[in-house]
Amino acid sequence: MDSGASLGEREQRAWQAFVTMRRDLEAALAGDLARNGLSVSDFEVLARLRQVPGGEMRARDLAAAIGWDKARLSKHVTRMARRELVERRGVAADGRGQAVALTGKGEQVMATAIPDHMAAVRHHFFDLIEPEELEVLERVIGRINERAANG
Repeated sequence: MDSGASLGEREQRAWQAFVTMRRDLEAALAGDLARNGLSVSDFEVLARLRQVPGGEMRARDLAAAIGWDKARLSKHVTRMARRELVERRGVAADGRGQAVALTGKGEQVMATAIPDHMAAVRHHFFDLIEPEELEVLERVIGRINERAANG
């Protein structure tokens, strides 16, 4: 068996700790968002729209920005539009594309959800990291993200 294909005992413990942390952290943050009536996916879409001028993006650009395929975005936007958090609009420039826009209600929900979410992120994550650990964590996560993005 190739030794590169197996993990040592310490690596196994670290990997399992990471998997457990990811699962539990996502669940904790999802629970906090749910108190504002949002799913993690809702928050991701709304947060991305809030970052752009006018709160509107072409659907294909929004899907790419959050790493979803167009079908997943379309289904999720349909659910969000029913709740009046976003709306679909035609793209004036070419008349063929579709844009997703933040609504007034979506903006109001985010005005409450963002401070609550940031407090939850601080509580569940940053409050547990010493300042000198943050730089190391940032470098390690950066390398992992780069490798994952580039295959």
